[in-house]
Amino acid sequence: MHDHLQESGAFELADARTLEVIDFPAIRTRLAQATMTDRGRVRVERLAPNRDLIRVRLEQTATSEMRRIVAADGFALARVVETRDAVERAARGSSLAPEELRSVAIALAVAEAAIRRVRASEAPVLVARTSGATAQNGVVARIDHAIGERGEVLDRASPALGRIRRGISQAHEEARSRCNSILRSAAFAKAIQEPIVTTRAGRFVIPVKAEFSGLVPGVVHDTSASGHTLFVEPLAALETNNRVRTLRIEEEREVARVLADLSALVGAASSAIETNVDILADLDVVLARATLADRMDANEPELVDEPTIAIVAGRHPLLGERAVAQSLRLDETQRFIVISGPNMGGKTVTLKMTGLFVVMAYCGMALPAAAGTTVGGFGQLSCDIGDEQSIVENASTFSAHLGRLRAILERADSRSLVLIDEIASGTEPAAGAALAIAFLERLLALGARGIVTTHATELKLFAHATVGVQNASVRFHPATHVPTYELDLGAPGQSLAFPLARALGLSPEVVDRAESLLTDSERDYDRALSELAEIRAQAATERDALQRERAHAEQLAENARRRIEALERERRELATRAEERLARALRDFAAELERRAGGMAAPGKVTSGQAALLGRVLEEVHRDLGISPRSRSLLAHNEPARHEAGVGDRVFVDALGTEGDVVDDFGDGLLVAVGAMKTVVPKRDVRVVQHGSDSGRPRGRSGAETGAALLEAASGARAELDVRGKRFVEAEPIVDRWIDEAKLLGISPLRLIHGKGTGLLGRGLQQFLKEHGDVGSVRYGNPNEGGSGVTVLELR
Repeated sequence: MHDHLQESGAFELADARTLEVIDFPAIRTRLAQATMTDRGRVRVERLAPNRDLIRVRLEQTATSEMRRIVAADGFALARVVETRDAVERAARGSSLAPEELRSVAIALAVAEAAIRRVRASEAPVLVARTSGATAQNGVVARIDHAIGERGEVLDRASPALGRIRRGISQAHEEARSRCNSILRSAAFAKAIQEPIVTTRAGRFVIPVKAEFSGLVPGVVHDTSASGHTLFVEPLAALETNNRVRTLRIEEEREVARVLADLSALVGAASSAIETNVDILADLDVVLARATLADRMDANEPELVDEPTIAIVAGRHPLLGERAVAQSLRLDETQRFIVISGPNMGGKTVTLKMTGLFVVMAYCGMALPAAAGTTVGGFGQLSCDIGDEQSIVENASTFSAHLGRLRAILERADSRSLVLIDEIASGTEPAAGAALAIAFLERLLALGARGIVTTHATELKLFAHATVGVQNASVRFHPATHVPTYELDLGAPGQSLAFPLARALGLSPEVVDRAESLLTDSERDYDRALSELAEIRAQAATERDALQRERAHAEQLAENARRRIEALERERRELATRAEERLARALRDFAAELERRAGGMAAPGKVTSGQAALLGRVLEEVHRDLGISPRSRSLLAHNEPARHEAGVGDRVFVDALGTEGDVVDDFGDGLLVAVGAMKTVVPKRDVRVVQHGSDSGRPRGRSGAETGAALLEAASGARAELDVRGKRFVEAEPIVDRWIDEAKLLGISPLRLIHGKGTGLLGRGLQQFLKEHGDVGSVRYGNPNEGGSGVTVLELR
């Protein structure tokens, strides 16, 4: 399929007349107006559709990539004039004018910025197009250094030029000063016309009255229009003026040398410069396509190899906000559409839009249509839209129309898209209709696709009875007969000749007589179409109403969903605050128990009954607050399977809402260690989380510790721990469990006593604490805290 397209790509998709009748030149003009470079504008003005779908897909992708770049953080180009002629003359050894050199520098700078911006983006197709570009920063820098923004050669262009211009400035001042001294001299006061110093032919002169010309020695360079004033160069300024003239000549020579050097630099890099400017022009064209696509709210069409076109809510690109969305499809099963109905309803607009969409897509342009619009691989676009009369050939409009139809048939094949307005009109209606039917039958036999418009009833009946051909009409308001410009697929258009004649005030007798002249079948057909139009209009009205109601219902549902989400967020926030308040109360309770326990030798035991009672109290508190314990919520999502628990197993205790390790088995009950607490619980109230062989280090506690667990942890937790006399391997698990219990109760800072000794235990524990996830800071104690025999740590 691709090979076929590539072979046929050497031929034109459409001739110039076809492109003109579908208004493609107007699209091209709009695209050209969006360009910023002269070279890009020329390319757009010569733009023609490309039938090679491989290339078309690349162009469409390039347009989409550019739109993403523009949408991300903006992308624009400065105005760039054409530089090809100047660069070619520089390559031949000619010297360029300052303005030309400045234009080359601007073009290179804009190209460099654009290429750098594209290469920094995620745009593989556009990046690939910049692969031939090479940085010409040296050329740009040299020109910028020598040529000003207004095209003037700057003093800094060369040391000699700067020195010469300083000399000119000094000589100017000296010549002016000498002229001023003469103006101020009392000896020449009566000869001076005006006390000003002016210039003639680049030399400083003073105005002298003609009658006193001999009084001021010097050279006369000019006279006033009246002849009363002579402009005299005083002899005192003659030498200085000569020096200015000499320096001016040197300046011109140095400027010429600078321009020659810069021109030679451009000439040496001419090939690279042209490549960069060519790439800039390419990016400019793509940017223009992206700009126009954004203005039209367009989408990239889907390109397929089959000769098909599917337009979804397409809008004619030249009608702007006045465009009415149209949808249609041409494919293997739906090969031709016959649009009928009165004039001025939009039939021709549909034809032109279809042709424009194919041409625009093949030019890499996005289409003003909804997503899902598809353009296939057509090899030829043939149109006959509008009147054409050849005066040279002395042919009538109908003859010209037949000539176009003959040309269409001669080139038609299975990849042709044919668009014909008022097919076979301009002659006797019955003969024209017969000719149109025969023409469509031939196109169908050749496998072509297309759209035709007609007023002929015979063609409407043909479309109704022929497989692959569908009737369509443009919609008119049934009461006012005003066009809505909407396309109705499946129904032929009715003739509104009689209703419009009545509406325009034509004599009722004439209209009634005209209706009576119709045959019974014609009247029945027209009446049936009228009734069908009313039914379709009513159905469309009801459909629109249902769509509005559906949209309203969807909006209400969306509002309700958002309200539910807001309420749920509020409920979770309240639950979180309530949970935090409950946890604080339990910590205070546990701290109070610890305070009262005082100096007890060993932490107290909590019986299973006490734990169960406290668990029930907590559940009642949660229920009263309208929240669920987190541990239960988690359990509901991932409830552990119930197995017979044994010694060493990790289990979940329902009554406590937390996990523990089985220490002993008493038959119906188990002794479970939860932190520092040991309690007996019935076997039916535990779930095995991890069997003893897979145990190891106890897992972290659930985020929702129950009051019972907090109470038991409080009975063993202290802000101070003494591990003196133990080895590191013995002290490490003790310290780890101590940190867990302290974090659970919110105790911080902590004081760890390990003694000084050899220092191994202290260093090992400090390293362990620094790597512990719950420890924020670690330090040795101050002298009043125990010095290096104590480590003070803060929990996170």
